[in-house]
Amino acid sequence: MRCARLFAENFGLQALCVYRFGRWLRGIRDRPLGLAANGILYPAYWLMAAYVRLAYGIQLEQSADIGPGLYIGHFGGIRVVHCRIGPHCSLQQQVKLGTNDISAPGPTIGTRVWIGGHAQITGDIQIGDSVTISAGARVTQDIPAGCLVMGNPGRVTQRNYDNSSFL
Repeated sequence: MRCARLFAENFGLQALCVYRFGRWLRGIRDRPLGLAANGILYPAYWLMAAYVRLAYGIQLEQSADIGPGLYIGHFGGIRVVHCRIGPHCSLQQQVKLGTNDISAPGPTIGTRVWIGGHAQITGDIQIGDSVTISAGARVTQDIPAGCLVMGNPGRVTQRNYDNSSFL
């Protein structure tokens, strides 16, 4: 009963489940009977993804590679496209990750990264492990591990920053 309530009340978890279902469908495409399963299950995935995008404003595209333990704390305006996110990261509302240009590589986010509301991360950049990106920051350059990033354009304001209380 608790698990059903958790799932019903956590919009980020619902979005992640739909994303994982879509990635699973993408992975079985080359297996025996995988194409038939895709033909049957892909319309259900498409409907679920459209519902999550329209109802919650969360768009987790198949082109993104999301590690385990992603936490989406708030819904609304989240767009994750053509990027790589490491394990145990956290996204807040109105976060934009990735690039629309599929020929250009997108950002790579490290482990245990906290990304504040209205932040944007674009381009072929590397975000190190345990980085905190503050609300409203726009990051377009590489960030070393353990830093606090603030501003537009995003700049490292503190090194050896401990973000363990956020995650």
